[in-house]
Amino acid sequence: MRFTINLATRTYLDHRLLNRLAFVVIVVLLGISVWNVSRVSSNMGEQSRLNSEITAIQSRLGAKPSGISEADFSRQSTRIRFYNEIIERKSTHWLGVLELFETVTPEGASLSSLSPGKTGNEWKVEGNARSFKTIQQYLEKLEGSKNFSNVLLLSHQNMVAGENSRGVQFSISCKVMN
Repeated sequence: MRFTINLATRTYLDHRLLNRLAFVVIVVLLGISVWNVSRVSSNMGEQSRLNSEITAIQSRLGAKPSGISEADFSRQSTRIRFYNEIIERKSTHWLGVLELFETVTPEGASLSSLSPGKTGNEWKVEGNARSFKTIQQYLEKLEGSKNFSNVLLLSHQNMVAGENSRGVQFSISCKVMN
């Protein structure tokens, strides 16, 4: 008995099934891409509609309402800006800022004033130190901390409080990153 067909080396593939499977996958992918394109185009249309509504509302808000004098309108605008600045300053997390300054203040230095600048993250620090070396350590700690940047020594001057007590008064500006 002699076998002429070796079934172990010949591969048998169902080409019809593979073609059907490939066709289904292509149709599904085309359907998904058409759906994505339609979603993107509708989102772009919605975005342009919203942008036009925003500009219309902003133009109405910026214009002076009829029946109100220019002086009253400017007075009211000034009040609104003033109260918005108060609200913005109240939003500062003061305890967190004080904690940041406390962690970097070295022994021998005391802060007498912390005042925020025009922008929310600029601060001016005033204080006293035992020596200029303490101020140098304070500046190094501020610059080394990840929470502070743009550290600048604005002024320093020697002060004499009595015969034995001497010190240095300083002023520093920096930016605080919360």
